[in-house]
Amino acid sequence: MLTVEDLKKELSERDYRMLTDGDDAVAERALAKARAWVTARFRKCGMEPDFEDELVKEAILKRALYELYSFAENEKVAADKKQDAEDLLEGVLGDCAEDLKNDYQPVAAKVFPGTLSPIAKEFKDFTRS
Repeated sequence: MLTVEDLKKELSERDYRMLTDGDDAVAERALAKARAWVTARFRKCGMEPDFEDELVKEAILKRALYELYSFAENEKVAADKKQDAEDLLEGVLGDCAEDLKNDYQPVAAKVFPGTLSPIAKEFKDFTRS
């Protein structure tokens, strides 16, 4: 599984400090959100992600970078990272990924205590911090 150290390798020290305010928890949350996003895309296509696949890892890194740049309110760079992540997933998911771009429908779910998936629990823990 990708770590904050993997994310740090994608950025200069100065950029990492700027994007995270020097707080690794910001990077951890970006990675958790990226994993959740990738998982959601795969499940929408009726698949489960292989987090060891190189394209999936790269998509998670790009999406985490998107989250960081968005957190720092640098939307122009963030948009490029988001597009990179989507392009990478299209390589893994094929036509299904393209269909997802045109098939956006907001979804709400009722979640009962104790029934969160591991990724949802991880995300929940970071939102409480």
